[in-house]
Amino acid sequence: MTRTMNTTDTTKAQNLYPFTTKAQLKARIESDGDFAKSCLLVVYNRQTEYEQEAKTTVVKNRMGFMSSHAVRGANLAMKIIAGEWLNPEEEGLVQSIASSYCRQLASHFRTAALAERPELAEQAKVFGL
Repeated sequence: MTRTMNTTDTTKAQNLYPFTTKAQLKARIESDGDFAKSCLLVVYNRQTEYEQEAKTTVVKNRMGFMSSHAVRGANLAMKIIAGEWLNPEEEGLVQSIASSYCRQLASHFRTAALAERPELAEQAKVFGL
């Protein structure tokens, strides 16, 4: 006997997920330049202090930029922090880089949501979080 999953069960489970998903993050990053900048800063702030100063990736802790994005990501983050204007090419680069880190960003926003609303912890357990 083959058991099939009812699609309404899947939809129901997805609707109960209390946190922003990676797909939702990616879509918002691609459509909202200000949100993309905020996300790039989240990733930048997950770098160690040394990595931020050196504009490189040293610690392989799966936090912050990959080595291929470290220099460009750090330079863009510093411009955003300084309030400098970004040209259209840089704006696109912010969105491109930030969308590469949806897993880290989902973790960051999930942690922030749990800190703000501890009652979500019970609901998170359903999803193994």
